[in-house]
Amino acid sequence: MFAVSLCAAFAIGCTKFQAPEFTDSSPGTLASDARSHQVVSLQLGQQPGAFQVEDVTGPAAGEFLCYRCKYSGKPTVVIFAREVNDSVTSLVQQIDRQVSENADQKLSAFMVVVGDNTDEVKPTLQRVQVAQHIKNTPLTVFNEKEGPAGYGLSPEAQIQVMMWNDDGLKVNRPLGPHLSKEEITEIVAQTKEILN
Repeated sequence: MFAVSLCAAFAIGCTKFQAPEFTDSSPGTLASDARSHQVVSLQLGQQPGAFQVEDVTGPAAGEFLCYRCKYSGKPTVVIFAREVNDSVTSLVQQIDRQVSENADQKLSAFMVVVGDNTDEVKPTLQRVQVAQHIKNTPLTVFNEKEGPAGYGLSPEAQIQVMMWNDDGLKVNRPLGPHLSKEEITEIVAQTKEILN
């Protein structure tokens, strides 16, 4: 009963941000063996839908919540990752620094590790948070390898960065597992696209 009430509360609080419905003729529709329904890649300009993560290092550590809802229309960066490696760690650290430097513009960020067994990665995220002094970017997990419904994460991408603001999605970058310093710098610079 509590779970139903909690989900209802999230749904009510996030109605503005529900992803639009898609048909088979929608652009970007991909077939998926893992789901019975179509997986549609989130398109630029669309509002990302609400989804719950388990917070590992943020202010709600140990709880399930919707950071999409919590940050609402604020300019937001989300880093989806299928593993935690040096590239992911460096990217999160630099995004975290951007959040701190742009606090006056309410820049927000969170990282989501997606996978079928995310319990194994939680201690790693806790170590990363301490070692890299991550203070403004909650590190979270989503226990499903396809990622949140309606986001259409690329199955081939090991890292996928999305950025949005009140006007909708501005950046959607599927990436490989290893990023050069130049690529990380370029991604961090793209936060300017969501700042008001």
